[in-house]
Amino acid sequence: MTENKTFEEMMQELEQIVNQLDNDQISLEASLELYQKGMALSKACESTLKDAEKKVSELIEKEADESDESQSE
Repeated sequence: MTENKTFEEMMQELEQIVNQLDNDQISLEASLELYQKGMALSKACESTLKDAEKKVSELIEKEADESDESQSE
Protein backbone atom coordinates (compact mmCIF):
# COMPACT_ATOMS: atom_id res chain seq x y z
CA MET A 1 0.00 0.00 0.00
CA THR A 2 2.67 2.57 0.98
CA GLU A 3 5.77 0.92 -0.47
CA ASN A 4 6.29 3.01 -3.61
CA LYS A 5 5.02 6.31 -2.26
CA THR A 6 7.13 9.24 -1.20
CA PHE A 7 6.85 10.70 2.26
CA GLU A 8 5.04 13.70 0.81
CA GLU A 9 2.52 11.49 -1.01
CA MET A 10 1.84 9.52 2.15
CA MET A 11 1.34 12.72 4.15
CA GLN A 12 -1.03 14.08 1.52
CA GLU A 13 -3.05 10.86 1.57
CA LEU A 14 -3.11 10.96 5.37
CA GLU A 15 -4.44 14.52 5.23
CA GLN A 16 -7.17 13.42 2.82
CA ILE A 17 -8.14 10.60 5.19
CA VAL A 18 -8.39 13.04 8.10
CA ASN A 19 -10.60 15.31 6.01
CA GLN A 20 -12.84 12.37 5.08
CA LEU A 21 -13.09 11.28 8.70
CA ASP A 22 -14.17 14.82 9.63
CA ASN A 23 -17.14 14.40 7.29
CA ASP A 24 -20.28 13.60 9.29
CA GLN A 25 -21.81 11.77 6.31
CA ILE A 26 -19.37 8.83 6.35
CA SER A 27 -20.53 5.42 7.56
CA LEU A 28 -19.05 3.65 10.55
CA GLU A 29 -17.60 0.90 8.35
CA ALA A 30 -15.97 3.43 6.03
CA SER A 31 -14.64 5.33 9.05
CA LEU A 32 -13.02 2.19 10.43
CA GLU A 33 -11.43 1.39 7.06
CA LEU A 34 -10.09 4.92 6.72
CA TYR A 35 -8.80 4.85 10.30
CA GLN A 36 -6.90 1.62 9.67
CA LYS A 37 -5.46 2.98 6.44
CA GLY A 38 -4.50 6.19 8.22
CA MET A 39 -2.74 4.29 11.00
CA ALA A 40 -0.75 2.28 8.44
CA LEU A 41 0.23 5.47 6.66
CA SER A 42 1.19 7.09 9.95
CA LYS A 43 3.47 4.17 10.81
CA ALA A 44 5.03 4.27 7.35
CA CYS A 45 5.66 8.02 7.68
CA GLU A 46 7.20 7.52 11.11
CA SER A 47 9.48 4.82 9.74
CA THR A 48 10.51 7.04 6.83
CA LEU A 49 11.33 9.87 9.23
CA LYS A 50 13.37 7.59 11.50
CA ASP A 51 15.34 6.34 8.49
CA ALA A 52 16.01 9.92 7.39
CA GLU A 53 17.12 10.91 10.90
CA LYS A 54 19.47 7.93 11.01
CA LYS A 55 21.02 8.88 7.66
CA VAL A 56 21.47 12.49 8.76
CA SER A 57 23.13 11.34 12.00
CA GLU A 58 25.46 9.06 10.06
CA LEU A 59 26.39 11.89 7.70
CA ILE A 60 27.07 14.24 10.61
CA GLU A 61 29.26 11.61 12.30
CA LYS A 62 31.12 10.95 9.06
CA GLU A 63 31.70 14.65 8.54
CA ALA A 64 32.92 15.06 12.12
CA ASP A 65 35.29 12.09 11.74
CA GLU A 66 36.68 13.49 8.49
CA SER A 67 37.11 16.90 10.12
CA ASP A 68 38.96 15.35 13.06
CA GLU A 69 41.25 13.42 10.70
CA SER A 70 42.09 16.50 8.64
CA GLN A 71 42.87 18.51 11.78
CA SER A 72 45.22 15.84 13.14
CA GLU A 73 47.31 15.80 9.96
